[in-house]
Amino acid sequence: MNPFERLGFSLPLFISQVVSFGVLLLLLRLFAYKPIMRMLDARAQKIQESLDAGERAKQEAANAEKEVAKKIEEASISGQKIVDQAVKAADDVRHRAEQDARKQADAIMDKARIEIAQEKEEAAAELRREVADLAVAVAGKTIGRSLDEATQKQIIDEALKEAVTLGKS
Repeated sequence: MNPFERLGFSLPLFISQVVSFGVLLLLLRLFAYKPIMRMLDARAQKIQESLDAGERAKQEAANAEKEVAKKIEEASISGQKIVDQAVKAADDVRHRAEQDARKQADAIMDKARIEIAQEKEEAAAELRREVADLAVAVAGKTIGRSLDEATQKQIIDEALKEAVTLGKS
């Protein structure tokens, strides 16, 4: 007997087992290994695509955040410009209102001066008439005779003009 046979080793059985194992290995490779590897490759590809999509989303979020910050800054600058324009417009309106008020005050003062001058002239004229009437009455009583009214007024006007010129000198 063969020393291998004493150990329970049979060459035909060994060959049949090696052939069966090879066939099984070949069948597993064809029907299990390749589909499992394709499935694992597809899953790895999906995972990689998801990671890439996540990275893109992260980058887009960062870009969007920068854009929002930029727009906020632009809005702040624009708001400040609007406030500055409103302040300037308010100052312009206030300045125009002050100028209008000054013009109105000057117009009122000019009108008042004109009215005062007119009233002064009217008062002076009234005073001249009263002085003239009084002088006529006094002269008529003093002279004892009565001058005609036109002559009396002429004499009084001349006397008043002389009094005015004397008062100015």
